Amino acid sequence: MKQHAILIETHANLDLLTRVLNKMMSENHYFFIHVDKKNQDYNDFIALESDHVIFTHKRYNVKWGSVEQIYLTLELLKTAKKHPIDFDYYHLISGQDYPTKNNQNFDLFFNNTEKSFMELDWNNPIAPRLMYYHLNGLFNVKAKGLGEKLERHFIKIQTYISKYIPLRKKIQQDLYKGSNWWSLNKQLVNYILSYIESHPSYLKRFRYTSCCDEVFFHTIAFNSPLKNTIELNDLRYYDWVKTYPLESLPRILNAQDFHKILNSNSLFCRKVNMKDSIKLIKLIDAQQ
Repeated sequence: MKQHAILIETHANLDLLTRVLNKMMSENHYFFIHVDKKNQDYNDFIALESDHVIFTHKRYNVKWGSVEQIYLTLELLKTAKKHPIDFDYYHLISGQDYPTKNNQNFDLFFNNTEKSFMELDWNNPIAPRLMYYHLNGLFNVKAKGLGEKLERHFIKIQTYISKYIPLRKKIQQDLYKGSNWWSLNKQLVNYILSYIESHPSYLKRFRYTSCCDEVFFHTIAFNSPLKNTIELNDLRYYDWVKTYPLESLPRILNAQDFHKILNSNSLFCRKVNMKDSIKLIKLIDAQQ
């Protein structure tokens, strides 16, 4: 039976996290959890700690799109690697993900494969995230306000300057981008961590970039000798189509999405919450 490390990045949603843990708990499933430093109810999360539920000692205050997203993912991987069990797979999920299969079917899927699973996105340019200095780590640049205005004007100035002077050093690899949620086998995880340890300048180069947790791991993986062992599928279900004009994406899933999720052969769906998605969650659990 393969051993699984479930890496969870959350900032809230204690009730949902508890439900995920209860659903996925198994003798061969271990959970490694990072709770955002902004959360004021950390003791409530720590109450879930057990032999199978481990929290990172280091917590990051993550702003949208900042490099701290990379740091906390590395913290989760390193915490799992310190565990006595040599895990076969590492699955990165958010605190708004929910498993779509029962443990038997989840384990059966991975017992029949040796591949890693990552999605690639060919539609959006990568260079703007890397080749300008971004303010994500200093301000909330997503919400309308001072941070968003500063970021917009700062990028505008850099766009003009970069026509004449290169502002940032290029990364000397082919760049790849995709979903920042993945399921990787231990060989690829070992390669990624070894690469970062032997190339400290690579991690340093991602400071003051934007949303590069979607670039950092993919670029290492798809330039590695293990690239042919990666299936271009992250095994997650999302919906990027708005149902009303101001809806944020990916949209919050509800009971109307049940059959699409069921037919997707995904292992996790996102985003969900305990208010809008509870009927969906109950439908998922009932069909197992």
